[in-house]
Amino acid sequence: MDVAGSVLTNAAGTSAGDYDERFALMRPRLLAIARSLAGPDVAEDIVHDTYLRGRERIGQLRQTTAFDAWLARIAVNASYNHHRGLRRFVAEAPLLVATPPGGELRDVGLRELIERLPPRHRTVVVLHYGHGYRLDEIGVILGLTHTNVRSIVRRARKRLAAQWGPA
Repeated sequence: MDVAGSVLTNAAGTSAGDYDERFALMRPRLLAIARSLAGPDVAEDIVHDTYLRGRERIGQLRQTTAFDAWLARIAVNASYNHHRGLRRFVAEAPLLVATPPGGELRDVGLRELIERLPPRHRTVVVLHYGHGYRLDEIGVILGLTHTNVRSIVRRARKRLAAQWGPA
């Protein structure tokens, strides 16, 4: 039951109580996704936002079989929103961002290289290699075709290999 005391249900008949139980099962995976995409500092906040957005929009879920992918997509979007806000902050407050002498980091680890990827590439790489999602599952989560996801993975690997050598 929600705060007003009425039962929230969606087109597939999922109630708020069912939502809470299923979210609890999915929470560790959502936390891992948020850590990978947005960082460990804000992962808990993103998972909390995912919970609230999902619960608020439970009426939009049409198939209960898509619940996990639906929640994962909400978490990915929340991570994207975090990065957008961070970019806006950096653009508006350049004096608060420290840059190393010479302007570029020379000793860069794989994590930093992955963080430099465009958001879509980074998301696909993290979901596939970091969390073990299959390419077809990533396609469902991101609303892309399997072929598109496979192309993104190939381009991201190529880009990482090119950046790894100079780093």
